[in-house]
Amino acid sequence: MDDRRRYFRINDKVSLKYRVVQGIDIETEVKRTEHEQNNLVELKNAFNCIEAKIMSKMGRIEEVSPLVAEILGLYDKKLSLIESMIMHNDDKENSITETQNVNLSASGMSFESNTPINDDVNLKMELVLFPEYQFIPVYARVVDCKKKMDDNLYRFNVAVDFVGICESDQEIIMQHVLSKQAKQIKTERIQTSENNNEQKTVANGN
Repeated sequence: MDDRRRYFRINDKVSLKYRVVQGIDIETEVKRTEHEQNNLVELKNAFNCIEAKIMSKMGRIEEVSPLVAEILGLYDKKLSLIESMIMHNDDKENSITETQNVNLSASGMSFESNTPINDDVNLKMELVLFPEYQFIPVYARVVDCKKKMDDNLYRFNVAVDFVGICESDQEIIMQHVLSKQAKQIKTERIQTSENNNEQKTVANGN
């Protein structure tokens, strides 16, 4: 994809999960991941439809029998917990999950790590973009890892290139970056306008 938007970057906060993976064929893994995502979407849609039907009838049950409604509500919460475990239980072992500040583009990102990661190592990463709560699975290659001092603790700034990401997810990141940039520019213009008005008011007062 020859699109300069891939390289637009923003400072952002995301939920980030990653682990080192070696000895895999990235292209094959991306296709498998995309297929799994499609299957998960169908499952989640079916789950949401059932959930909506339950909620639509819950009001009538509460009128007839509050105790039965309470018990059904507890079962619903229990099933939701099981659903959450099934949908998000992949690769927990040897993974690191953090909500942290990153520098993000659709072609790569940089983030901080408590441990060093060797250059050219492949990472399996899972991003959740806010406020959309958009889940993005991606394979990345470490291109740089530099030690930095942070409050007397050693941390590492890790830069990666995305080497395995489907086009639809890459487009989602691009739209996310553009939206954040537009909001930032709008905020800066408003602040500049307010500052100018304050300066004019002070000048007129003098």
